[in-house]
Amino acid sequence: MYALAGLLAVGLSYFLYPYAKGIYMKNTTPPPPEVQVMIPEAPPEPEPADTPPVPEPKTPEKLVAAQGRLLIPKLGLNLSVYYGVGETELKKGPGFYPQSGFPSIGNVCIAGHRNAHGSPFLHLDDLVAGDDIYLIYQQVRYHYLVERVFVTAPTDWSVVDPTPRPALTLTTCTPAVRPPDGKYDRLIVRAYLRDSQSET
Repeated sequence: MYALAGLLAVGLSYFLYPYAKGIYMKNTTPPPPEVQVMIPEAPPEPEPADTPPVPEPKTPEKLVAAQGRLLIPKLGLNLSVYYGVGETELKKGPGFYPQSGFPSIGNVCIAGHRNAHGSPFLHLDDLVAGDDIYLIYQQVRYHYLVERVFVTAPTDWSVVDPTPRPALTLTTCTPAVRPPDGKYDRLIVRAYLRDSQSET
């Protein structure tokens, strides 16, 4: 009787051993470490390439061959100004000296007849310091104020030389009536730039 019970106990324990071992291992084995999944970071976006600055258009030193317009309110003048001071140009009206500086930086010089071809500069000697003169050139209106009106020799070309600040120089012959000897002096109106604004 005892022998049979012992055999049953041994057989039962032999049969239950794998289950008991599994329960034991489950309760005594530490859990596996957590696995961290590394998600790769997106590559940084490339920085935009440096855009080179757009250079500002360079102001020319001299006038380009373009037509302008001269307004002198005191004399009621509104005249086209042509490029050149040859007889052909001056027959049409006042003309820019080709060596003129650009209006925003230099001495703009304009010649005109006083007693021929419509006499556009007939009353130029009526101007005095402080009078307004306007030059429209390449869609910009330049406002000048007369500083002085004077007479110089016909061979005095210094009046069309560059000036330290932006200027307008008007030249014509004087006197208004042809002298007996036919020798004229030159009447000069010198004005300086006050301001400018776009005409567009």
